[in-house]
Amino acid sequence: MLTEEKVQVLNILEVTDEVLRIKTSGGIGKAILYRRLHPEVKVGDWVIVNTTATKLKLGTGGWDVVRAVIKKGNYSFKNVGDAGHIMKARYLSDQHSVLTVESPESKSHFLFKKRVSLNGKHIFICELHSMLPIIWFLLQLKKESTPLTVIFSDEASLPLVMSRHLTYLKKQPSFFSITAGQSFGGQKEAVNLVTALQYIVEQQLQGMVLITLGPGVVGSNTHYGFSGLAQANWANIIGALGGKPVWIPRLSEADPRERHKGVSHHTITPLTELTLMNSILPIPIGNYSNSLLERDWKRLTSYEHIEVKEVDEEHLFPQLIDVQELSPFPLTSMGRTIDKDPLFFLGVACAVHWFLEEEHHSSKV
Repeated sequence: MLTEEKVQVLNILEVTDEVLRIKTSGGIGKAILYRRLHPEVKVGDWVIVNTTATKLKLGTGGWDVVRAVIKKGNYSFKNVGDAGHIMKARYLSDQHSVLTVESPESKSHFLFKKRVSLNGKHIFICELHSMLPIIWFLLQLKKESTPLTVIFSDEASLPLVMSRHLTYLKKQPSFFSITAGQSFGGQKEAVNLVTALQYIVEQQLQGMVLITLGPGVVGSNTHYGFSGLAQANWANIIGALGGKPVWIPRLSEADPRERHKGVSHHTITPLTELTLMNSILPIPIGNYSNSLLERDWKRLTSYEHIEVKEVDEEHLFPQLIDVQELSPFPLTSMGRTIDKDPLFFLGVACAVHWFLEEEHHSSKV
């Protein structure tokens, strides 16, 4: 099903480098316009908006999405230095060319004519893009903030720029993003996950490296029908390239769905059933989390390819308080703040804490 509506632009609500958010006369009353895909609009212009998700009360953050701007002439959006021929959103009406790191036109093309090795590097994987601001602010608690490099796969949102979190993070000097596959809008573009990892290795990017999805993951209340199943593929690729996959656990005590309580099945299923490579899983441990995670902890430690790393929760709670004070916007996941679902935030914090401890230990060796 696809539904659309012709609406008039009533107001310009927000302007960023890549997005216009507009108030409209129909649909849900507001829409996102991707500036690389459509010409500029002003109050009084008419546009066609896709209303499918908002009619179904689904994702896209409650916004319709502009499909076309009516009666505008020829249009071309070009980023500085963007002279590539690799198409993204291929064979859709929104297909457009980008300069990928490995394309023949790229100055870094020569780096990709050889095999790559991750040389034992820890690469983190996480399912939800709402974890990213938490991770980034935790890293900023250090005296010298640790850089964060994120590869975005394409199993969820293709346009990275629709996320306000990512709009904020892309402005930070210690944050760097690569969009791989059909996803687009990162600071660099790549054809696939392997070449994105190869770029990171060849450019010797420092700090924490992780792979995640953009906003808009889906689930079908079935055993395998969810976007996060891709985490197993990421872990297998990381291991095959000589790296060490580290899973950021999705935890919850407040989610009303039983399959997400404790360690979510979105972590357990891909990790235990489809991951072939040795993997590391940091887990918080202590008076608060023990009773909530005991069942899952025993199950996960029974697998030979999973190395569970216990992280004392006493180190984590003070950091989470500091992180929320540091953030200029509320840190939430599934609409829940730290006080509503502390276990979720503990899961993210334990992975970051483990990484920083490993970095500290390695620097002394």
